[in-house]
Amino acid sequence: MTEPVLALTGVNKSFGGLQVCTDINLEIVPGEIHALIGPNGAGKTTLLSLVSGLLPMDSGAIFFNGQSISHASVDQRARAGMARSFQITSLFTGFTVQENMALAVQATQGSSYRFWKPAANDPELTGPALEVMARIGLAERADVPASALSHGEQRLLEIGMALATRPDLLLLDEPMAGLGPGSARYMSDLIMGLKEEMTLVLVEHDMEAVFTLADRITVLVEGRVIATDSRDAVRKNPAVQQAYLGPSCWL
Repeated sequence: MTEPVLALTGVNKSFGGLQVCTDINLEIVPGEIHALIGPNGAGKTTLLSLVSGLLPMDSGAIFFNGQSISHASVDQRARAGMARSFQITSLFTGFTVQENMALAVQATQGSSYRFWKPAANDPELTGPALEVMARIGLAERADVPASALSHGEQRLLEIGMALATRPDLLLLDEPMAGLGPGSARYMSDLIMGLKEEMTLVLVEHDMEAVFTLADRITVLVEGRVIATDSRDAVRKNPAVQQAYLGPSCWL
């Protein structure tokens, strides 16, 4: 049996008296796109924050590529091969597209997010940065400040910065949020293409995108996993229909 890329065992998280994640058990297998879905407040983004190390667990264990990362920092998890995009785009808005990308490349080389010398003139940074920019369709926008990009372009740039770290596992938090139909299709095609190189965990409210992209889907309701299965099985699951999708959705 293939060892999971990511495994969560008995993961719990509460904020004061509010239990947000309860006894989460989950395995993500290599090369899949695994979607986390559920109503607002189900704990999806909190779960990504626990996996990426932004939030500490109350209890439980997390394993990445067979190694415990339960107490590892965000930086340690990133160096181990994990990257994340956020629900709200997080960029260096005063820098150009190329400078943002060069910073991400620089981080993979063990440097902090600071310019020791102009990144735009460092071929060790600009070469890999240009490769990723071409892949995400932003090569012609290299000299444009991130603040001047459209919302869709900013989403692409953030994912590009994650890709520049060459992750084994990419965590995507609502990559389709706020995108128009054309940008959403472009993003969907990009995500599907990444499957050949890495494992992806996708939190997304766009059910058309979820049921197009995901190999398997985990459904969270009130901080608990109520189902993990293939797309077709999740569509037909009575508990999922009652709690989230509705009796006729996606059948």
